[in-house]
Amino acid sequence: MDRLQEGDKSRAGFCRQDARLKVAHVGPHFGEEPPLTGTRGSGTVFFSGCSLRCSYCQNYQISREGLGETLEIEGLLEKVEHMIIRERVHNINFVTPDHFFPYAFELVTLLRGKGHDLPMVFNLSGYQSVNLLKAAEGHADIYLPDFKYADRTLAKRLSKCPDYPDVALAALSEMLAQKGFLDTFDTGCSLAKKESWCDTSSFPGR
Repeated sequence: MDRLQEGDKSRAGFCRQDARLKVAHVGPHFGEEPPLTGTRGSGTVFFSGCSLRCSYCQNYQISREGLGETLEIEGLLEKVEHMIIRERVHNINFVTPDHFFPYAFELVTLLRGKGHDLPMVFNLSGYQSVNLLKAAEGHADIYLPDFKYADRTLAKRLSKCPDYPDVALAALSEMLAQKGFLDTFDTGCSLAKKESWCDTSSFPGR
């Protein structure tokens, strides 16, 4: 399906979304890892749809049923800025953004251009191509990926993606090569910041 066609020609892809930006929720989230949540929350942007079909998804209303609001990028920017100013969140957390990466990249550029220097967290399923992640490198400050399966049969049965183990391992390797491991302890800071990752260049095999 070609999601990039405009108007009536646009068709939903496997993610169940077409070319229009659709967002389910923008707001502080307190259920992430403590270095991201802090005391004021991680500033989440939940994108509608998903590139997987996990049978156990806890956000199935968003990922499977398409709950959300169609927005222009300016409308999303306004919502995110309101969250930054009013809620004073510690970071911006893009949840399942890969099928809307061009919009996420544009939003990061707009936010940085307006002087918002919060860490940009890309909260991913692990099922991303290396080329897609290379495009994300200049926009993402912190990757927060899943690794769901090492077994192809389980991946096929539960998420409709038998190649998940291979794709995810390559994706995780690329994320690690770009950003290293998040390291809030050696920096003496309990919150995840842009500079709070450790270099992996001296690790075995690198």
